[in-house]
Amino acid sequence: MVAKQIESIIKRACAETFSDSEKYIIDDFLQSTGGGNPANWTAIDADRFIARLDGADVSNEFLSGAITRLAQLAPAHIVSRVLGSDRDGDGVPLYEELKLGTRATEYDTPTVVAVARQKLYISRGSDMEL
Repeated sequence: MVAKQIESIIKRACAETFSDSEKYIIDDFLQSTGGGNPANWTAIDADRFIARLDGADVSNEFLSGAITRLAQLAPAHIVSRVLGSDRDGDGVPLYEELKLGTRATEYDTPTVVAVARQKLYISRGSDMEL
């Protein structure tokens, strides 16, 4: 199931468009944090990128854009490795952190994650009331 979700994210990401200035900013971020052109990244480069997210003071919105751009440039197995990572150790993979809106680069308590999941569930049109 996770593989299908990641595959769907990659497919949608490849359809996104960026302005030239957005590409410049994001590509520079990817190259400086991962180690060169993402098209040539190896698992080591992906791990380097994931590790450097710890010290990166970036919003989830920027990180989502960077992951979208990464999906356009890097091989799918590299993007899958990044999206499936859980560098902050809270048990929530990066792709889900971005979907939930929880802090992708900081540990979220189980309560914060549960509340975010509940909000997402309700916002998707559930008839359930709290």
